[in-house]
Amino acid sequence: MSMAPFCADESPDTPGCIALSEQHKKKLIVTAVLLYGSRYVYRYISRQLKEFQDKEAAECLEQARRQHHFDSNQRTCNMTVLSLLPTLRDKLRELLNTEKISDELKSNPSNKLELWEDLKMCSFTRMITVVYACSLMCMMLRVQLNIIGGYMYADNVRQHKGLKANTMIQVAPTEVQERYIGLVRVFFDKGLEKLMLRVKDAVTKETQSVSLKEKLTLQNLEAMVKHVRARVENGHELGVHHPATLPLTQHLVCWNAVKQSSIEDGTYGKLLKETEDILESADFHCVLSLGLDRGFAKVQDYLAELFKSHHKTETSIVHLHEVTIPMAKLIPFVSSLLMKLGSDAPNPLVQELLLMEQSKTLAANIYEAFSSTDDVEDSQFSP
Repeated sequence: MSMAPFCADESPDTPGCIALSEQHKKKLIVTAVLLYGSRYVYRYISRQLKEFQDKEAAECLEQARRQHHFDSNQRTCNMTVLSLLPTLRDKLRELLNTEKISDELKSNPSNKLELWEDLKMCSFTRMITVVYACSLMCMMLRVQLNIIGGYMYADNVRQHKGLKANTMIQVAPTEVQERYIGLVRVFFDKGLEKLMLRVKDAVTKETQSVSLKEKLTLQNLEAMVKHVRARVENGHELGVHHPATLPLTQHLVCWNAVKQSSIEDGTYGKLLKETEDILESADFHCVLSLGLDRGFAKVQDYLAELFKSHHKTETSIVHLHEVTIPMAKLIPFVSSLLMKLGSDAPNPLVQELLLMEQSKTLAANIYEAFSSTDDVEDSQFSP
């Protein structure tokens, strides 16, 4: 077999081979660029994805920490309220000592009628006052503990990130906390008595014309309590846009006195200002009003139980609203309601006030506002 002779014209240096080589070279370059670019894009996307995942994990962790701290703060609030119930109850018994009046009546004194009138007035006053006092105390402590709790959490986060705590409370000094939470003592020492006198005045105007022998229905009592509330909650008289419950908050804190004592303490002074702003807000009074409605509904439930017990003994009466009880027989029961409405845990009234969804929402909003760390870059967070 003969082989074709090698042609010099077909050597690698010929124009055809060079053109083919150039053509493949361009493809190789394009392929290399595409491969390198794809690798770069992959690495970039991977890095961005990792940063996003790290950021998401950090945010989830911070949210979990915040939620845990918030939940713990609410439990502290609930326990604080319950721990103060004996103090509240004893203070009201001291201010409105119906037991002492009852003991005096047992000796059949000459001023028996006058004592009965005092007993009537004191019994209704302390039944109504305890509802107001429990509601105000629950709301005040809810506000205070969520303000201070929010600031403490924000400071802890900044310290964890190695940054300077730049909130108005720097690491929440213990003395500031104690002084601030101690405002509740002002309520017990001064505010509660002023609140009682406000209620007493309204009760006197509504009950002075009701004789001891007058027979009352459940509806009569409910209307009486409603009228007393209207006299006590007269915020609308201050102005059309004022909430009805606005006058009540002045009994929580003696603002002029505490502001004067806080002039030299900027941290404490700002806490007071922020607290006052919340106590004057529409949201606060909306929740307070709802809490009072729940509280007085509980009073009506207790009164209804009394009338139901009489309904069972009076077989001739068909409907509960037809049952009547003389005022003199109502007074001992009304007086005893302080021990039910202001009882130690489990306290049905306080439990309902603390577990209201609207109260929880207000607490969450306050805590969220004061625990915010938006001024800190997320990338600086290192769990």
